[in-house]
Amino acid sequence: MYLYQSRLKDQIIHSVKDVYVHAEQGVYTDAISGMFNVPFGYSCDAIKQRIAQTLNDLPFHPKDHFYSQEWFEASAMLLGRAKMDDGALLYVNSGSEAIESSIAMALEYHQRKGNPVKRKVICRKHSYHGATLGAHSITGRNDFQELRNSGYDTIRIHPPFAVTHQGKLLEPHSVADVENIILQSGPEQIACIIFEPVNHLKGMRQSGGEYLAGIRKLCDRYDIVMITDEIVTGASRTGDFLNTHRFGVTPDIVALGKGISGGYYPASAMATSAKIASVFEKRGPWIPYSYSHTYASNPVSIASIHASLQVLEQVESSGRLSRLIGKTAALTSELASNERITRIEASGLLIGLTLDERLGAAAGKKLEQLCFERKLIIRGEENWACLAPAYVMSEDTLTEAFEVLNESINHL
Repeated sequence: MYLYQSRLKDQIIHSVKDVYVHAEQGVYTDAISGMFNVPFGYSCDAIKQRIAQTLNDLPFHPKDHFYSQEWFEASAMLLGRAKMDDGALLYVNSGSEAIESSIAMALEYHQRKGNPVKRKVICRKHSYHGATLGAHSITGRNDFQELRNSGYDTIRIHPPFAVTHQGKLLEPHSVADVENIILQSGPEQIACIIFEPVNHLKGMRQSGGEYLAGIRKLCDRYDIVMITDEIVTGASRTGDFLNTHRFGVTPDIVALGKGISGGYYPASAMATSAKIASVFEKRGPWIPYSYSHTYASNPVSIASIHASLQVLEQVESSGRLSRLIGKTAALTSELASNERITRIEASGLLIGLTLDERLGAAAGKKLEQLCFERKLIIRGEENWACLAPAYVMSEDTLTEAFEVLNESINHL
């Protein structure tokens, strides 16, 4: 028997509790929230109990004829948090599906407006948007360069920060650079631009408010749909519900996943603004739209989203989230004094760092392994690493995680 996997596994896992993973070789502190997926840790009874109750009462139903009341309650909460109260939602099952449906929606939007030639998609180099072929086709990873979906005619721009690409330095593309690319390509042919407000694949590099506001203006000026991938950053990971909210910017479409269900059940969503929803016929609260997935908006996934949003409100209103964000900022500032780090920044509970190039091109992966040997789980690739602690991690545990991280960096 063989199993396809993105990486080889280290050992057998036994159980998880709070922010800890119990495995063959000991207990590990998860400082990456299950790859950004479990913001409330592994022991959130409120979410688990809601899922268990729904599995008992309403495990599934034929959605062609029925809907649950919780569907509306969860949707109102989610659209409200996204600041798209008059917009619309499409539920799917994974981040990749949320990305694919977002691009499909942008193309549909222009079709319905009578602009079928608007089909080009602007996307960034060194981005990551998912595992399906369509999501691969707009992803900027070097190892995906041969995977292109003919349905998406892409224009690839640089991120708003300098990166090394295939051994060459790529200068950052400013808003003015992006506008020049739009004009050279023909704005009448461009359907959308999609990007991560915080770029995962280079160690959580932030776009910043000036850039986000500038891209928003370009999209308005040239009738381009602004899509943000907030699968990692959404659900208040960076402090505000959406990262763009920190800077007063709301996209036309946002892809959400991971934390919106607490990581306890597969669920994702595409939220659209009122502008996007306006081109569709309305029938009561419904917008007829043929983009069907068997398990999309099933009762258990809706229950997990609803419960997670309620737990998030409690964590925020108690001040626990803001206190942990403050502690994270202080610890990040302290770690910046390590001379082996050339960049470190925190956006809420999302911490990214770049290691000195003299430590080697694979220093990030080595750092991940050194931390793992010390029973700390982080994420590292190339010359970068990142952390994403759960919102319920104690300040003492967070401090210990940073101490282990610092010790591991010094052993590179």
